[in-house]
Amino acid sequence: MPKQGEILNRLSSAADLPDEPFPGVPLIEIAGQDRVLVEHHCGVTEYSTHQIQVRVKYGYVCVCGQGLELARMTKGQLIITGRIESIRLIGRKA
Repeated sequence: MPKQGEILNRLSSAADLPDEPFPGVPLIEIAGQDRVLVEHHCGVTEYSTHQIQVRVKYGYVCVCGQGLELARMTKGQLIITGRIESIRLIGRKA
């Protein structure tokens, strides 16, 4: 039986809807080299001025750079600022 996410993706494709995330699906937005927005996160698991790792539904998002800090964090979203050098998605093993 297909998972709920697969069903929503199929419906979106069939209906010719734009590829926008569905409610609860993590969204990572990069603004230049100095700002990253993560929506629908599950908390911060690692924090330093060189690396911030954020848990999301399907694994982790790891932001690396210089002078990193959490500019804002709420239940629904967080904003990381500083000099962004890389962003990695670390998927959870199935």
